[in-house]
Amino acid sequence: MSTNIAIQKCDDYVFDEVYKSLLKIFELVPPPDVKGKTVLLKPNILYPKKPELAVCTHPVVVGATVKAFYELGAKKVIAGESPAIANSTSAAKATGMYDYVVENGGEWIDFNSPTQIPCPDGKIVKQLNFASAFLEADVVVSVAKLKSHQFMAYTGAMKNLFGFVVGLEKAQSHYRFSDKNDFGAFLTDIVLATKVQYAIMDAIVGMEGPGGPGGGDPIKLGFLAGSDNILALDWKCSSLVGYDPHKIVNLEDALNRKIWLNSPDEIKVLGEPEDSVRNTNFKIVKQPSATLGGMLPKWLDLLAHGVFVRKPHFKSKKCIKCGRCKQICPAQIIELSGKNGSAKINDKSKCIHCYCCHEICPADAIKLRKF
Repeated sequence: MSTNIAIQKCDDYVFDEVYKSLLKIFELVPPPDVKGKTVLLKPNILYPKKPELAVCTHPVVVGATVKAFYELGAKKVIAGESPAIANSTSAAKATGMYDYVVENGGEWIDFNSPTQIPCPDGKIVKQLNFASAFLEADVVVSVAKLKSHQFMAYTGAMKNLFGFVVGLEKAQSHYRFSDKNDFGAFLTDIVLATKVQYAIMDAIVGMEGPGGPGGGDPIKLGFLAGSDNILALDWKCSSLVGYDPHKIVNLEDALNRKIWLNSPDEIKVLGEPEDSVRNTNFKIVKQPSATLGGMLPKWLDLLAHGVFVRKPHFKSKKCIKCGRCKQICPAQIIELSGKNGSAKINDKSKCIHCYCCHEICPADAIKLRKF
C-alpha cells in the first residue's frame, strides 16, 4: 500500500473519457494484481435516484470501472450494494447502474443474506454481519461518490463501505453507536474488516450542502481520483472541497490508528495538480455541536446541543405516506399518524439525530432545522 493518490480531470460522464481517465489513474497508482481473480466493486446507492441528482455513484463510472478491471486481467468483476430501503437489483436498475455493469461484462450481486465476518483488530466491534456476496471477492474496491453528509459532515470511500451491512441493520448500527465518535470508530472497523485494496472517487459531480447525502445540491467538481490507500484518498478529496479532515470523525479515527497513514504529510498527489481541481465554493456541512463538546460546563453543553443540533421536522403537505422513514428509524419513534396520516415523530426526546429519516425520504418532506 502506497500513500499516493491519482487525480484526473474529467468534465462529464462520457463513457470513453471516464474509462481513459480510470486507466490513467491505474497507471499512476496501480491497483493490486487482479489477474485471474474476482473483483468486487462497492458503489454507493443510498436509494434509487436519477444519476443527475448526484445521490449515487454515477453508473458510467461504475461501468467504466468494470471494464478497466477486466483490462487488468480480472477473471470476474461483480458489483453490489445494500440500499437502506430498496431491493438491491431494482435500485441498481432504477439508477442505470445495473445495465452499465452487465453491458461491460460484470455481474450485479444482491446484498441480502448476512454472514459473520471477523474484525479482530476492531475498536468497537470484533465481528460484523456483511452481505454474503462479500465472501466471493478476492479484491474489494470502493467506488464512491463525494458528498456532504449531515451527520458525519462528509462521505466518501471509507463510509461507502458501510453498505456491506445489510439493509435495516445499518439503521440499528446508528442506534447502537449513537455517539458520533463511536460511530466514526465503527466505520473504521468496517473498513478494516473489508480489507479494501483500492478506492475510486466519483467527483465529476458531487453533492454539497446540509441536505447531503440524499437531498443536497449537485455541484460540478470535474475530477476522478483513485488510490490503493483509502484513507489517503478520503483525506485529500475532503480537503479539496474545503473540509478540515481532522474534524471528520471517522477520518481522524482512522488516522489515529496508524494503519493507513502516520501523517497526512505522507500523501503525495499524482496526475493533476491539487489546485487545478480545488473547489472553494463547495458548501461543507458545519457541526457547531462538535466544537462545543467539552468546552462548556456539562449543563450548558447539553443546552447548546439542544439549541444548535439540527433536528428533523416533518412537512405533512409533502409527505407521500410511503413509510420509509418509519421503517428505517433506529429509535422506532416515527409513526404515520400525523395530519392525514402523514409521518411524524411521536417522542422527540428519543431522537438520536442520526438523520436516517432525512436521508431516505423520497419526497423531500423532512427538513433539518436547529429550532
